[in-house]
Amino acid sequence: MQNVRLKIESPPVAIIYGIFTVMAGLLLPVLLIPVVKFTGYSEIVEEIVKGLVVLFLILNLSTHKLQILGGIAFGFLFGVSENFFYLNQIFQLGDFSVFAQRFVWTVPMHIITVLVILFSGLAGKKFIILGLAGAIILHALFNSMVVSFLLQQ
Repeated sequence: MQNVRLKIESPPVAIIYGIFTVMAGLLLPVLLIPVVKFTGYSEIVEEIVKGLVVLFLILNLSTHKLQILGGIAFGFLFGVSENFFYLNQIFQLGDFSVFAQRFVWTVPMHIITVLVILFSGLAGKKFIILGLAGAIILHALFNSMVVSFLLQQ
């Protein structure tokens, strides 16, 4: 028996998966904030959740083009949403330029980590764990570089 992957062919089903992907990008950051505060490991928590979205939503889109566009959209929305949920803390610092800097750096980082997971998944679902490890490492390096950069200022 041949291993069959579910592929979304009909437009209504693709639209539903697209809506779920958009909702995940917009809502997951707020749901993850308490978990990240509790564990202290944003890179691990966020990348595992992104990996699940890639596995269960994005990889089920019918073409590589849609999968890549879905991954970019999800990473973008995740980054934008996360920035807005941290906006209150930024206002407490009294420096709105922190928001702009955070936006410019974190949104592309989230897109890149989603694509790392996605491209490994395109090679085969068994490779997602390698993409997940790569995304966690990239996110951790990013976090350490940002912290050291902010401490120098």
